Order: sequence, then structure tokens, then C-alpha cells
Amino acid sequence: MVRMPSLNRIEDLDRQRAEILVNTLDGVLTIASHPFASPLDNEQLLKFALRLGLPEEDIEAARLAIAATGFTCRHHFYQLGTETDLPDALERTAKIGAILLRAAMAKHGWDDIDVFYDTSAFLPPEINRMVLMRAGLDPDRILTRSYRYACAGAVGALVDILSADNLRDARVAIGALEPLSLLIDQSQFVTPGNLAIPSIFTDDNAVILIEPKRILLHHKKIRVQPDGGVIKLRTLYDHTLSSQEQLPIPTHYDFRNGGETIFSYGALGAFLDIQPPDHSSLSMDGIGTGLFFGDQTSELILEILSELGDPDYLRRLNGRNLIMHPASEPVVNRIAKKLNRAGVLDSRSLPFIMGEIGRSNSSSATTLISWQNQIRMGLVQPNAPFFLVAPGVGSAIVAAAGEFC
Repeated sequence: MVRMPSLNRIEDLDRQRAEILVNTLDGVLTIASHPFASPLDNEQLLKFALRLGLPEEDIEAARLAIAATGFTCRHHFYQLGTETDLPDALERTAKIGAILLRAAMAKHGWDDIDVFYDTSAFLPPEINRMVLMRAGLDPDRILTRSYRYACAGAVGALVDILSADNLRDARVAIGALEPLSLLIDQSQFVTPGNLAIPSIFTDDNAVILIEPKRILLHHKKIRVQPDGGVIKLRTLYDHTLSSQEQLPIPTHYDFRNGGETIFSYGALGAFLDIQPPDHSSLSMDGIGTGLFFGDQTSELILEILSELGDPDYLRRLNGRNLIMHPASEPVVNRIAKKLNRAGVLDSRSLPFIMGEIGRSNSSSATTLISWQNQIRMGLVQPNAPFFLVAPGVGSAIVAAAGEFC
């Protein structure tokens, strides 16, 4: 892991606590989120890239590359400057998780929880117990697991929880904690192609509380298959975790192209083996990413619709209760075009609210933040059907149809 520096040498987490967004959906779920970092809009990002070595002649190409992502703002706490070591970064992340967890619990009216799953693209699983202890909760009394499916982590954890009969009456929290600026380095700012990485990926954090008995899944699937390294990521966990107690893999998982070889499922959690890059902490083949996840995600959506026997399901949602991981605007649009060609969607585009709300792709936190803001915008209805979908590098792709009740 590359040690990255802190943009803010002194930080007041208590001050930022007042800025946390907390929203609830009819007592079914509550989401709290905050990036805990300063915003960086497109022009600010471009100016920063110029200071780091982007050639003047590449300004317009870089501006177009940034705009093409569909994101208008991202949040990078760790940037080039004074170094911060990993233990400090983990401690800060644990404190943020604890603050968000307590904020969500206060809004939902809970004084304790029974289950806490944490999700992240790269953090070690010990962050789970750290969050609970910082929140004043007993990790030895709470069922804890970690999910490392990158962008699909929170949705994958949610589907597994909702599929477990013994958790129907539990008080469940999922914490998605993503200090992704720890993975950003100077080389990613100095060419228009690489600039897509700091344009898309952002620090952000979200906690969702759910009451499983209020949410039913009718059809669901988690597909695990190697993505060929279209995004490579240096993780802080051992995906095999050979010492953990193995658990039966739920029947809603399926594996393609040797997916079993990159997957571990046990008492500590569920983990993917994500390929590391050669010379940095994060690399991306933009075209390859768009093609793989656009095509594979739309294929899985079509499979779920086929199992439902209802090709008009998405049409009837009419833009409501469609909870999708907004990886980037081009990826979302490719999914929409594939669904349109298949005859299950009238439009060749799907709503992409991330530019409007000023948030970006924070791996596993992104779907929760998009979901929260859809609630704020009146795009999520209680007591109604929904469709949930999220792809994660490695890869795991999650899709589910169900209803709030």
C-alpha cells in the first residue's frame, strides 16, 4: 500500500458531524452519510492536475475526460503533501464509521444493534471491530462480518442478510467506509487518460440500518467471475483468509469462468481476490471497464427479469425504487442501452443523479449514497416493489428484485 499524505493536517470530526445527512424510509431503513473531506469540483481538479505536472497542451483533453465521467465533484482527504501512515488512516476511518453508525441509530430509534457488516474496496477486516468499539458497542456480542466485493460490497452484504432466515428479526447495520484517496498517486493526474481515476473515485462513507422483516426478496443473484483486471487494486486483506471458518455458500451465488478461484466465504466475511497493479495502488482500463460491467450487469438484470417472468417490471417502476450503483455515467448509459435493445426499458438512459448531488464513485458506499438521495428526492416509495443492482471489480455483480413491506 502506498502511503499517502493528508490534505488536512488537523481535522475536527465533531464539526463535520453536524453536516451528516440522515434519511429514513418509513421505518424500513435509515441511511447516514458524509464524505468527511473537502469537495473538489471539475475545474479545481483540473487546476490541481496542472500543478502536479499535467502538460498545458492536454488541458482541453483533460477537461473533456473529467466531464465524460458524469461526476461534477469528488472528495479527496488524502492528497500530496504531509505523509499520513496507515494506522492513523484506519483510526480516522473507524471514528467516522462510529459517528455515522450512532447518527443512524439515533434517527432510527435504536440504542443497540445485533448485526454489523462492514464493506470496503481494500480495508483490512479489523476495521469492523474498531468501528463498534469507537461507537461504544460490544463487538463480542454483535454478529460481525466483512465484505470485500469493492463496489458491490454493501449490496452483496444486504442480499445475503435478507436471505438469512435467522436474521429476519435482527437489528442490522451495514457500514461502507471508503477512504479511496489513499489509493491515488501523482501519476494519475498527469495524463488525460489516467485523470479518470481521481475524477471518478472519491472518499465517502455511509451506514445503512435495516429491519429485514420489512424487506422481501423475490429473486436475487450474486455472480462471481474474473473481470480480467479491468480495474486493478492493491488491497489490505488476504482474500483467502485460510484461518477463517468456512461457511456454506448461499444458493443465490453462481460462478463463471473460474469465479470460485477468486472467492472466499467464511465466518470473517466474504472476500474477492482483486488483481493488484504493478506500480501503483490503483489502475483502470476505462474502455475495458465500461464494456465488461456494462455488458455483464445488463445480462444479469435480464436474467432476474426472466426469472420474474415479467419483462415490464422496470417499466412499471417508472424510475422509482430502482437502486443502482452509479459507477459512472458512461457505464450506467451502456447498461440502459443494452436493456433498451432487449425491450425491457423504454429509454436508452437511466437516471444519473451523482452530478446533481455532488458525490462521486466511492466503491461500496456509492449505492447507499445514491439510494439515500433518491429517498430525499422522492424517488423511493415504501410498500412497493424495487430493483437493486451493483457490480464490483474483481468481480461480483449483484441483482435482486423485491418489495418493501
